[in-house]
Amino acid sequence: MSLLSLIFPSVCLHCKKPLAQKIIQDVITSEQQFYSDVMAPYLCHTCIQDFNPGNNLRCCRCGESIYKKDAGKNSCQACFHFKQTFENVSFAGLYQGSYKQLIHLYKFKNKRQLARPFAQLLKNKFEKTWCIHQIDRIAPVPLHISRLRERGFNQALLMLWQWKEKPFQSKIVPQLLIRVRPTHSQTLLPRKERMKNLRSAFQLNNKYSVAGQRIVLVDDVYTTGATAFSCAQVLKENGAAGVYILTLARA
Repeated sequence: MSLLSLIFPSVCLHCKKPLAQKIIQDVITSEQQFYSDVMAPYLCHTCIQDFNPGNNLRCCRCGESIYKKDAGKNSCQACFHFKQTFENVSFAGLYQGSYKQLIHLYKFKNKRQLARPFAQLLKNKFEKTWCIHQIDRIAPVPLHISRLRERGFNQALLMLWQWKEKPFQSKIVPQLLIRVRPTHSQTLLPRKERMKNLRSAFQLNNKYSVAGQRIVLVDDVYTTGATAFSCAQVLKENGAAGVYILTLARA
């Protein structure tokens, strides 16, 4: 098997059907068009079509769906009643369909070649949401050393390393936060248990000061917000002026 075929497979990573040379897609939004362009080397026409950027009624802070009966509200019930430590969440798409499967392959099946297209999706969303000159630091959500050894890489940091432009590279801080204790998998835990699981799991690296700074935290998937809350809480307690969350997907 050639190196090129490992990076750009000849079959769809999701359904295993042969990839077409050119994808013709009926797109609705610019996000869908960008996704189609970026994922064409990895997904077939059908699997690209099921991508959902999540532009329907959503909470202005966390991106949760807002039901029609609450359409006049800007926040979901959780954000309305629960004090958040971060300002808002921006995500590239919804965690479903072939997109969900790709993230799973990247994170758990060592498909590291997906770091490149995923990084493009993240960067595109970043540029649509913030101005790089108004952000002081960009940091990945950290893994505990035991999980890092098990997985072999930090999925968030690997994506950030694909951002080659100087304005971005100069602001990426790989170890701004440190995960000081291992935690159980969050996958099957409800929000309350996730919060308990992550209590005192993170701390600020004493090499850095975040006082008065605006920080973007990068992760793969935003689910209940427990991880984002815990990381942002540490940054806010150390004087950060604003914490913003950027993820590949919103569950």
